[in-house]
Amino acid sequence: MKLETDIAKFIKSTLLVTMLVGALPGLAQPEKWGEGEIETVEIEIVKEKQIVLPKANRNFEKVAPRPAEPIKPAITYDFTNLRFTTPDFNPSIRPLRLKQEEIPKIYGNYISAGVGNYLSPYLDAYLTTKRDKKKFYGMKFFHHSFGEGPVDDKNSGSSNTQVHLFGKTFGKSASTGGFMNYDRIGTYFYGYTPGTDINRDLIKQTYSIVSLGTQLQNVTTGDFNYELRGSFSYLIDHYAARESEVALGFTSDYKVTKNSKLLLNSNYFLITRKDELVEAKPRHIFKVNGGYQFFPIEHLSLTAAATVVLENDTIGKDKSIHIFPDLRATYPLGKSVEVYAGLTGDIDKVSLHTLARENAWLNANIGIFNTNRTIEFNGGLKGKLGKLAVGTGFAFANLKDFYYYQNDQTDRSRFVTVFDEGNTGRTTLFAEVGLNQAEAVRMMVRGDYYMYSTGNEPEAWHRPRYRVAVNSSYNLYSKLLFNVDLAAQGGAKALDVDSDTIVELDAAFDLNVKASYFISKQFSVFVKGSNLLSNDYQLYLNYPVRGLQVMGGITWVF
Repeated sequence: MKLETDIAKFIKSTLLVTMLVGALPGLAQPEKWGEGEIETVEIEIVKEKQIVLPKANRNFEKVAPRPAEPIKPAITYDFTNLRFTTPDFNPSIRPLRLKQEEIPKIYGNYISAGVGNYLSPYLDAYLTTKRDKKKFYGMKFFHHSFGEGPVDDKNSGSSNTQVHLFGKTFGKSASTGGFMNYDRIGTYFYGYTPGTDINRDLIKQTYSIVSLGTQLQNVTTGDFNYELRGSFSYLIDHYAARESEVALGFTSDYKVTKNSKLLLNSNYFLITRKDELVEAKPRHIFKVNGGYQFFPIEHLSLTAAATVVLENDTIGKDKSIHIFPDLRATYPLGKSVEVYAGLTGDIDKVSLHTLARENAWLNANIGIFNTNRTIEFNGGLKGKLGKLAVGTGFAFANLKDFYYYQNDQTDRSRFVTVFDEGNTGRTTLFAEVGLNQAEAVRMMVRGDYYMYSTGNEPEAWHRPRYRVAVNSSYNLYSKLLFNVDLAAQGGAKALDVDSDTIVELDAAFDLNVKASYFISKQFSVFVKGSNLLSNDYQLYLNYPVRGLQVMGGITWVF
């Protein structure tokens, strides 16, 4: 249908063009142009005519294949495995390496030496290994002596010498350590009556103490932690006193749950002693402390334990087995404040080792017995306020066989021990504040106040009523270091055997200042002043201390 329509359109267009062409000659003759009429013309379009095209003859002949001609000579194929090797490629590119930072040097060792008035040489040295994960060992040496003192010059000289060797090794599960120490305390009995003709050889006193020990403990904290200790110490004085002490200890804890654990501690002491007129029988002290630490409520830590002690002292003892409570509790009042309380008791070991370090002017053949701390209740709080560490608390103890020092009735320059076989009540109040301002300022202030209610003795002889201690350091521009220390105590009473009266010792006030100037990281010089107020106070009756002491020296750190 579409083809027929196109043919009709073509015929119609052809007729129309023919009519226009036929009319053109008439238009070209102007003389005949005038009025007339358009003749009527009829155009007939016949659409019935069909265009029929004959069928095309499509006969195609196939191309016959050509016969294949054999290739001469015949092609043969030979497949060969090709093998080839190439030399190793070694690039010459060098990776960029950052320069390794140097490990900062540790200045853990030092030697400090100086000299001062009263003919006082001074030497302090500390040597140890550095940066060894498996072991460390070292030594400590200290010597400070005074050729002269506050009474009759050489008759009141003194000395203190210490040599300590130590070491420790670390394994995968346990560490072992040991030590060997030598201590020598030298002095003179210069508390004699002034003006007395004295032979210096008869008033000389020295204590030499040799000790060694070992230790075994686990390296990392786990469910079961332990520590084993063992030591031996031997003391000999200038005369005939001898004392040996064996100590064994075991401390452990076992984690039961996340918030509870079992505690087990034990200690054993064997003390033998003899003197000119005394050969005391061996004294034994065996302690076992077991308990349970847990949290009954959130944040409240409780330790319920007991201490059993077996000992064989003879003074006023009606039994050799003692059982003491050991109850402790801590509770945080905030993020940085904690309150604590405890109810305990124990047998406190007393030996010539401990007495000689407290008071070197002891007479021969003195009595030595342990103190029975039948009950002690303590409590307080501690915390941190900004950069201040604060603490305050109290303690009340009931003591049997508590000892005091008293001047000997026959020789006022020597002291004897007095054991109060009655019940002595001791109340202690204390407060302390610490400040640590980076490396610039450090300070610790502590004050203690004591109240005694004696049993059979009229006074707590030579026991102070209060003590105040201040230790501080100030670092200015890492060049100047100032150490300021202050110690004060007072309220102690003594029996004056010359007048047979009770006297109160004057308050002691000792101010010490040390200034160090750092020439470099390793070298510094120092000047130290002790007892700057030159206060001739007495800690023990008839024994005034030295006045103003000045010392200068140098320190090498490496």
